[in-house]
Amino acid sequence: MKGWRHVRLPESEPELRQFLGQTTVSLCCVASDGRILWANQAELDLLGVSASEYIGRSRAQFVMEPDADARILDRLAHGGVVESYKNRLRATDGSIRQVLTDGIGLFREGVHVHSRLVTRDITGLMEREELARHRAEATSHLKDEFLALLSHELRTPLGAILVWLGLLKQGGFDQAEKERALEIIDRSARSLERIIEDLLHASRIAAGGLMLHPQLVDLRSVVQVAVDIAAADAAMKGIALSWTQGSVPLWIRGDPGRLQQATSNLLSNAIKFTPAGGRVDVTMDLVDDQARVRVADSGEGMSASFLPFAFERFRQQDSTSTRAHHGLGLGLYVVRHVIANHGGVVSAESPGSGRGSLLTVLLPLAHDAAAHVLPMSPLARGESESESRPPEGLSVLLVDDEDDVREALRLILQQNGMEVTTASSVREGFELLQRQHPDILLSDIAMPGEDGLSFIRRVRLLPPGSGGLTPAAALSAYASAGDRRAALLAGFQYHLPKPVDPSHLLAAIGAMARIKANAK
Repeated sequence: MKGWRHVRLPESEPELRQFLGQTTVSLCCVASDGRILWANQAELDLLGVSASEYIGRSRAQFVMEPDADARILDRLAHGGVVESYKNRLRATDGSIRQVLTDGIGLFREGVHVHSRLVTRDITGLMEREELARHRAEATSHLKDEFLALLSHELRTPLGAILVWLGLLKQGGFDQAEKERALEIIDRSARSLERIIEDLLHASRIAAGGLMLHPQLVDLRSVVQVAVDIAAADAAMKGIALSWTQGSVPLWIRGDPGRLQQATSNLLSNAIKFTPAGGRVDVTMDLVDDQARVRVADSGEGMSASFLPFAFERFRQQDSTSTRAHHGLGLGLYVVRHVIANHGGVVSAESPGSGRGSLLTVLLPLAHDAAAHVLPMSPLARGESESESRPPEGLSVLLVDDEDDVREALRLILQQNGMEVTTASSVREGFELLQRQHPDILLSDIAMPGEDGLSFIRRVRLLPPGSGGLTPAAALSAYASAGDRRAALLAGFQYHLPKPVDPSHLLAAIGAMARIKANAK
């Protein structure tokens, strides 16, 4: 255009001219009045313009804040320097480019010739930062929501326990009322235990510490245990629970305890969201060389918008304070990770809200099922309580520094026909073991002075005649996979997490008693 000229780089620097024209960094020269005097190809590409559409025009046509940009150019024209000035440019296609600009003025004999601008496109970075900010805000919201939910979930069963314990202490209950109070306390305590277990497993998964102890196992026996456990909850709620399995074993290589937990979570979820009079159907079959477990219910179902998030942590279809069901939104999250760690997949289907749901697990079959099958624990085999119950007359040494726990366990063992000696410290327990030679040793891990791991190591150094081969189980509130492994490596045969389930305790004692009897 007439009156406008291009600023030419010295002809003695052709290589520099070529470099500046082709570099991927956006460069331009701007007059003090804002006219574009020169731009390289990267600058033109940034704005989606040709040289004829850009050179000679006012920079104000391309910047989102022209007044602020004019002040920057004025500063450069008076000898100032600009570093990392954040600005926004408008491309010809209407898109907005977030940029950082560095600038310096060129002067000859004290007269401003033009300002040189170097522009870096940070649009992608800003978009990522914005996305990260939104994700952080969403995570923070979920965390706050989860903490509020956790507080409510813990207080509900704890409140019931405290209220009914207070009523029992006041007295005046007849036998039926006492039994009802104890039933409510027991149910509330088990609810607390499930919450703690879900939190522990979610924590292990998040830390990558979900440890498995795989063995060849018929998946039917694992699911049978989960169905038996869920039957009482279903009956209490008036829900019909059916269980169909084929006659062919479904051998897989997996951790029976983890798989039972995953199946129990599926059943608990189905029962929770199915109203009284509804039904839950569990089926097992073989599909394309995979074991398939399906849990179908006639309950509330899932909306199409919630289905993609059904197995995510802390996600619930209804998380408001008026929701009808309790829970932390961790059960299906644990299922997904347990099944994935076994090489399988889990999926959820639902025709929609109020129309039930179907959750399906697929696990690969083990191709070495004909090999020697490792023995399973009584619970994993699905043995009945009478089959796993220890023989009467066993002598048991129980070591625990907590008076209430020690007394409760002593009563459980005595009520099941065992002769029990108790000790409140490792020192006392070690002396009693050498003197009495009990059939079974039960020991806490965390105790003052000397812990249970040190205790069992000392026991295993004793001669057989002094109790060195006594079958032993660790009872501990430290229930991670690492804690279990440490207990077994130290010399325990079993590791039972506290609070100890009486049926699990009796099954472990029975198994240890049979091992001891077979060794004679």
